[in-house]
Amino acid sequence: MDDELKTAMTSGVFVEFRDELGNTIGQAVYTGWQGRPVPLVGDTVCCAIASPMTGRRRKLLGRVIQRQFEVQHDVDGETCVWVRLLLRTKATRPSRPAPRPSRIDFSAN
Repeated sequence: MDDELKTAMTSGVFVEFRDELGNTIGQAVYTGWQGRPVPLVGDTVCCAIASPMTGRRRKLLGRVIQRQFEVQHDVDGETCVWVRLLLRTKATRPSRPAPRPSRIDFSAN
């Protein structure tokens, strides 16, 4: 199957971020990808990931260094294509701190 057809048939995307040493630092899975373009090698991607070590979520920014297509069949026998994107981390996006409850109480007046 050629890349254009695989991209058109993409059912979901698995994203894996790696640091400069090649260690996996986060992963994300996106289902329902049909009809949307798949990032190309060299494209910059920013997404929320889950850390494999802590399970905590944060946003990472990275550059696509590899794309792999895998043709599968779902439980109904329909053909679906999953894409694995391997990204090299460029920078971490600071997460917004959780809002703190106000220490000031206001009267109902």
